Amino acid sequence: MSIDQLSIADITSLGFSNHRLAKAAELYVDKALGSSDVTNHVYGINHRQTPLAVPMNKDNYGLCFFTRPQLNFQSDNLRHKRFMMPLLTTEPLSYHRFIRCTLDPRLATGYGDDDINSSEGADGITCPLVDSRMAFIPVLTNSLTSISGWPDMKLPVAQSQEGKYRESHIMADGVTEDYSAYTLSATFRNSRGDPITSMFAYWAHYIGSVFEGSMVPYRDMIIERELDYCTRIYRLVLDPSKRKVQRIAACGAAIPSGVPTGGVFDFSTEKPYNDVNASINIPFQCTGFIFQDEILIRTFNETVIIFNPSMDVDSRDQEMVKIPFEYLTYFNNRGYPFIDPDTHELHWYVDAELYDAKMEVLKKFDSLLDQAIGFNLLQT
Repeated sequence: MSIDQLSIADITSLGFSNHRLAKAAELYVDKALGSSDVTNHVYGINHRQTPLAVPMNKDNYGLCFFTRPQLNFQSDNLRHKRFMMPLLTTEPLSYHRFIRCTLDPRLATGYGDDDINSSEGADGITCPLVDSRMAFIPVLTNSLTSISGWPDMKLPVAQSQEGKYRESHIMADGVTEDYSAYTLSATFRNSRGDPITSMFAYWAHYIGSVFEGSMVPYRDMIIERELDYCTRIYRLVLDPSKRKVQRIAACGAAIPSGVPTGGVFDFSTEKPYNDVNASINIPFQCTGFIFQDEILIRTFNETVIIFNPSMDVDSRDQEMVKIPFEYLTYFNNRGYPFIDPDTHELHWYVDAELYDAKMEVLKKFDSLLDQAIGFNLLQT
């Protein structure tokens, strides 16, 4: 088969489908001119060294997701440490309540009711600021300004001793999989009330208290010998339209290993306000680095389903609605992510009731706007 006989399906089958080059305009074989620049670029050597109009790779930075840990923030456990006492507040719209319910997802389910004091009730402890069915920590995703430290792929190579003529032989001496420890540095934009610092301070203090023995994990965590204070960081690189996942990576597990609490107590007369906590840098001690592995898409989706069973394939179409791409703006800060394992498209779902209610309001607004200025929002 010659290059002129290649179809888009043929070129995709060569292994470029992961990068989604297959726009018809880029990969079609032009009968008059031969082949497109992109096809030429990957097919043969440019021996005339003519400049090629090959589009540069442009990826959107995408999103970074932090899974929620399973800290034991039941009342009796918190009372063992003075530092944790503010988390016992009964004010539902406080940052302390928000932090408690975010870092201990089990509180909303009433898990371990015997350990929840009677004033909080047997139905669990909730906070209007926390979506109990969200598997990730939205405030960290929304506040993240940078994250760095992901390891590069390395292939160990063995080299023999040199001979008389300094000849040496080389060969592979290991695998490319990397499950070693490394440190990620994440920077967050802080907001009024300093919720980011407070969240990581309580998180880290809990870890130290469990090590000390003054606080204990949930019983099943102890029995199964699981670490309840780990998070998993998923890194999704999206295409320019923010529809498709171009690349995906994740650590095996991560622990916040430091909190910048000292700078807030610095003093200087040269500034009227202390802006040292305008951005917060948190080091995460991580182990394992997995990237471009299809299993990550499965584990990402399964994590979403664990927290929100309505996202399971058996009930998703009945209880949830996939937000059309053109309406995503109207549902910003609402929705549950799901990566299509076949197309790698990043979909967002909301409850069917919420979708219907929001669309009804939008239609009413559109009708009023159309009457006022003759503009139809839903038809633009």
